[in-house]
Amino acid sequence: MVKLSSFNLLAFGINLTLIPLMLYAIFSIAGYFNISAWNFVLMFLPAFVLDYVRAIGKSVILPFYELFRKPPRPAYTPTISVIIPAHNEERTIAACIASVLENDYKFKEVIVVDDGSTDGTYVVASKFRERIKLLSRPKGGIKTYALNYGLGFAKGELIVTVDADTIISRDALSKIAAYFSNPRILAASGNLRVINENKNLLTMLQSYEYVIAFDIGRRLQALFRTLLIIPGAKSIIRKRILEAIGGFDPVLGEDFDLTLKVHKIRGRVIFISDCYAFTEVPETWRSWFKQRERWHRSQIRVLIRHRNIFFRRMFGTPGILGAPDMVLMDMLAVIIRPTWFAFFMYAQSIVVFGLLLMLFYLIIELHTVLSALSVIEFPSDLKNAYLLPLVPLFYRPVYSIVRFYAYVAELIKPSIKW
Repeated sequence: MVKLSSFNLLAFGINLTLIPLMLYAIFSIAGYFNISAWNFVLMFLPAFVLDYVRAIGKSVILPFYELFRKPPRPAYTPTISVIIPAHNEERTIAACIASVLENDYKFKEVIVVDDGSTDGTYVVASKFRERIKLLSRPKGGIKTYALNYGLGFAKGELIVTVDADTIISRDALSKIAAYFSNPRILAASGNLRVINENKNLLTMLQSYEYVIAFDIGRRLQALFRTLLIIPGAKSIIRKRILEAIGGFDPVLGEDFDLTLKVHKIRGRVIFISDCYAFTEVPETWRSWFKQRERWHRSQIRVLIRHRNIFFRRMFGTPGILGAPDMVLMDMLAVIIRPTWFAFFMYAQSIVVFGLLLMLFYLIIELHTVLSALSVIEFPSDLKNAYLLPLVPLFYRPVYSIVRFYAYVAELIKPSIKW
């Protein structure tokens, strides 16, 4: 069994205690404004169904799962090939390579693919030439081609892809080997953290998001076997499986595409919560917008490409539950929430409705933060939790607008660039 810290257990206890108290408080406030419990539930139905139920589920399910989860035994020592595609990464490539070489796992090889860089990426990587395989593609810029090129030189049983602006923890490869001692596991996602979180408000919000949305979200998805994306910044897959499914396809969102292909052969995909990688995030709103637009354009493109996965028993829970849930939560909810709330805001007092809506989403966010603190290994990863009010009231609404724009733009005019 995994041993939760006293801090984890305290957060878990506080969260369970707050569930009835918070519900009582918000229904009491609604009653003060002469809104019955039934009308309140009807007014905020999308928030209850799409958001509150999930927040409570995380509060209860994840800590209990961690309490009874058996950690893997490190009895498997395969050769691990780490492929690092790099296009104009002169500033970050040295730290990335060094983090892999300094890993405490002995049976590894490091393959760096200079993907047509026009800066000093190749020169910087050349300083590690004696300890890595340094490859070069004269015409580059497309990540999947670089990954497939590196795959041709890989000798390991496991393939780990690491972005050139990412560094991995010293024990990351040992953790991977331990989990993959289970032959049923075919692919996995590492756990991402933000390395440049202290730059400004935007990077701090993304640091918070990487823990709350990506870490905790992937834990829950992996538990229900519905993890659909193993991020390219830190992904793991068995080489024989990667070769059998044709390697990385040159599509927008190659990590999402790869994960769905693994699910289609009924492979088990897991989330390794204690296998950390630290990546850089956008530091300006303009670059953040471009990144997220690219993410969600690729999301809808890959879902259309793999549309035969939906509601198919032959693909298991990823087809029956995972893919439909992604469409509901990431795409349809972007329209459902504002449309529903706008109708009732028109019917009710705008001020009262707005206050209740903000209060309800703050409560949901508080439960989610406490759920994260109930299971994460290092509470300091949520040191930006004081930004909690800004997330539901500012960051996520802005993000919803970006998502909506990306989905509509991709449907109207599909993108041809990565």
